[in-house]
Amino acid sequence: MTESGTRRRIRDPVHGLIVFEDRPIDQLAWALIDTPEFQRLRRIRQLGVSEIVFPGAVHTRFAHSIGVFHNARLLVEVIHRESSADQKSPLSDVAQIAALLHDLGHGPFSHTFESVQLSRGVNRRHEQWTAEIIRNPDGRIRPLLDDFRSGFAEEVAALLEKEDPEDIHHAVVSSSFDADRLDYLRRDKLMTGTGAGGIDFDWLMENLRVREIEIDAPDEEETHSRRVPTFCLTEKALPAAEQFLLARYTLHQQVYFHKTTRCLEHMIGKLLRAVAGSAANKAKAPRATGLPREHPLLRFFAKDGESVRNYLALDDHCVFGALDAMSRATDSTISEMATRITTRDLYKPLDLSEFGSDEGRQRQRLRHIKRDFRIAIGDERVMIDDKAAVGIYSQIGGDDEKMHKKVHILDAGQPKEISQLSRLIEALSTKKSFTRVYFDDESDRDRVRRIGREQ
Repeated sequence: MTESGTRRRIRDPVHGLIVFEDRPIDQLAWALIDTPEFQRLRRIRQLGVSEIVFPGAVHTRFAHSIGVFHNARLLVEVIHRESSADQKSPLSDVAQIAALLHDLGHGPFSHTFESVQLSRGVNRRHEQWTAEIIRNPDGRIRPLLDDFRSGFAEEVAALLEKEDPEDIHHAVVSSSFDADRLDYLRRDKLMTGTGAGGIDFDWLMENLRVREIEIDAPDEEETHSRRVPTFCLTEKALPAAEQFLLARYTLHQQVYFHKTTRCLEHMIGKLLRAVAGSAANKAKAPRATGLPREHPLLRFFAKDGESVRNYLALDDHCVFGALDAMSRATDSTISEMATRITTRDLYKPLDLSEFGSDEGRQRQRLRHIKRDFRIAIGDERVMIDDKAAVGIYSQIGGDDEKMHKKVHILDAGQPKEISQLSRLIEALSTKKSFTRVYFDDESDRDRVRRIGREQ
């Protein structure tokens, strides 16, 4: 990060030189980047534990978020180009800053941490944490936002919480071509070395237009569909859009849902659940977990400990740095998981597709596994992963089935969902589910594999 007067520059491997000009919105963004809440994102990996398979996947949500801000500025330019209005909407500023701050609420290992919380009965996604961090009166974010414009913090938080679009500026942070995915797809592809599929970013941006599409009613009380503006592509960009979605499909198939990565995520989940269980007893927690009494994990998982302050103390480094201490925990689950993660002694995966593509045969094998390993499944010595599904619109940790999240191509001037115009995309529209079973004992995995192939 370099600066010259009030004009600052960041060199980025994806976007090249990202320049923060001498204008209010850019200067606000630079000030926000310098806050402790944003700097924390340096310590949270964009791809969690994918480094265990892809050694180059060490990029952070810090770098990603700056790239998202850069994309948001480009998308706002598209909106201005497409708009007949002479004056820039104040919502443009809201969209750009919301894009910059959209990942503030991610915990350590992101979606893995959310699944741990969900298993404990805490259904609080990172978007909710993000909004709370922005609204926090004791933090560094809110004063900067409200000094920029009265009530600005609430506008930014509200946009990030909003699930259904109302205007085109919502599309900057949530659409088929939002600023987030236009960064992470390119960044993840580069850093993992995944070669299949291409993203012709410049051509896609050149052919981006704003048109209205029909979406479902936001709630049951409204019976009629609505029309909202979103980003669409001209017909000339159809081949580039196909490649964009193919790259997305490939990343999900080869990177995000890689069996080894998913296995380690499940093991970390098991470790954190055990730590959370032990943290409930403050007197015994240090010996049970191996952690110091004031360790951020124990503070957060303690009764009434889930405050913004305690949450912001958590990051990937906090957990990885504690593995050595946790390996000496008196709780056998904690010590075993910490040791196995440190030494890469992972559970052994069995993909049910090894028994053939017939789904009925796969379900039969899974029933046998559940019967034969009922007790081991109960104490997580055997773990079943049946939540992974790959489709052209797959999204990690979210729902991409809504119409405004799908790619639209202009056909004779009217937007059509891309699968209506592309046989390639139509063929990939149906999600493909797959199930893996992870065994703590390799001999158990091999025995199941052998019996399944013999029958």
